[in-house]
Amino acid sequence: MTDRISQRGPLLGAIAAAALIFNVPTATAQPATPDSQLAAAIDEAVKGLDGVPRLKKLSPAKKKQLVEFIIGNTLFVLTHELGHGLINEFNMPVLGREEDAADSFAIVTALKMGPSFSQGVLIEAAKGQVFSSKRDKKEGNKLAFYDEHGLDLQRAYNIVCFMVGAHPEKYTQLANDTKLPEYRQKGCAYEYKNMDWSWDEMLKKHVRGDKPKLDVKVTYEETKKFAVQEHILRKIGLLEGIVAHSTDRFAWPNQWSVEAKSCGDANASWRSRKLTLCYELANYFTELFLAFDKTLPKKYR
Repeated sequence: MTDRISQRGPLLGAIAAAALIFNVPTATAQPATPDSQLAAAIDEAVKGLDGVPRLKKLSPAKKKQLVEFIIGNTLFVLTHELGHGLINEFNMPVLGREEDAADSFAIVTALKMGPSFSQGVLIEAAKGQVFSSKRDKKEGNKLAFYDEHGLDLQRAYNIVCFMVGAHPEKYTQLANDTKLPEYRQKGCAYEYKNMDWSWDEMLKKHVRGDKPKLDVKVTYEETKKFAVQEHILRKIGLLEGIVAHSTDRFAWPNQWSVEAKSCGDANASWRSRKLTLCYELANYFTELFLAFDKTLPKKYR
């Protein structure tokens, strides 16, 4: 336990450094949209921060990094929940914890979308797990060994391991910088290939092919309290991107829907054939970034 905690600093530093070279993290959220339109969408999302007194004095670069952090983490969470949806709707067996399986689906899906996509979303997601761990330590929250999810730092290192397993030539330095032990690095290629193969095996009979594409309804609840989060999600088209990818790829047996709304809790879920993203979750990622990004001036932390 002590060793894991002592590695938090190197892990965060390396992830933060890698994140600086990431330019358009949501480019594959809408695969058919030209890069110029995506860049414009991100710029519009950044402009939405100008109306928030606490954020308007952030530099343009920092505002962009904040948007990237929110989008990267939110997209990872949504893909994780989509993994639960696939498991439930297609009645797939799960050996082990379903939360681990959903995490692996989110990571494998990101890595299949291409290096630039995976670099951005997965680095931001790993950074988010590290920030969450730092928050728990700061607030004196005990490690929840009984939780159905893995510990935050374990989930962060699993992301790094899958990245290096998929693209060793690209991410071995990231693994070294985050002090992922050499013995674990040696097994990362097997871990990734095995998990990638397993998901392909389970899903291949559900690939859509020439079957009709499901029409999934996406709704955004209008809200004053979380207007910034709503603005960012709408401008990027994050929910629409998840729908486009999942309905293009799979032949869903039942109708389902997607909604973004205020839930009273920082959460996301797949329940009763509905993928729900709570605005409070996007707000949570905002607060994590402001509290633990060490490159920000102290007045924001």
